[in-house]
Amino acid sequence: MKYEYQNNTLFRPGPNHDMNACIGRNGGPYDYSSFGEGFFQAGFRIIERIEDDAWTLDILIYPLVFNFRHGIELYIKHFIIISERLQNGSEKMNKNHSLMSNWDVAEKSLLRLQNPWFDQIELGVAKDIINDVVQVDPNNQVFRYPEDRSGNVFFDDFSTINAEILRDGMKILFELFEKWESGLIALCEDKQKNPHSIAT
Repeated sequence: MKYEYQNNTLFRPGPNHDMNACIGRNGGPYDYSSFGEGFFQAGFRIIERIEDDAWTLDILIYPLVFNFRHGIELYIKHFIIISERLQNGSEKMNKNHSLMSNWDVAEKSLLRLQNPWFDQIELGVAKDIINDVVQVDPNNQVFRYPEDRSGNVFFDDFSTINAEILRDGMKILFELFEKWESGLIALCEDKQKNPHSIAT
């Protein structure tokens, strides 16, 4: 087979319009939550594919967990941005891959809103799930590369991850994230109507 490729043609519209993705301001602008939702949905789709063809599990587990972890990171950063905007706050997200340092900021910001959308028990459930992810992959490296920068192989402490258990936990977290996103949208709309409706 002879392969041919014309330079600078990879990222362009194609003849099948149903497969043309709208990016940037063409359908956007997209925010952190939109990107986060995309990474979560990619993770769920990978699990569906694994269920159809289980032999791929041992190689798909890496992009699967990476997608979920990155989705978590994006949602957390989104919550910080929007809740601080609502409160005219000064706390900012950390521009790194640390989930827990950003979660601590997000949790405090959401609780300061003193709104039923952000239940302390549900925030605790989310924190527990996020902490499980951090224990396995604290620096967003473990599912991106087979070894660290010193050549040490990851996963010396355990050897099995169950995709169904992972999916169930991620569904709980995703549903909580979507609920809080809806709450923040509602509060933003309230603030537009009445600028003094949110405590600052």
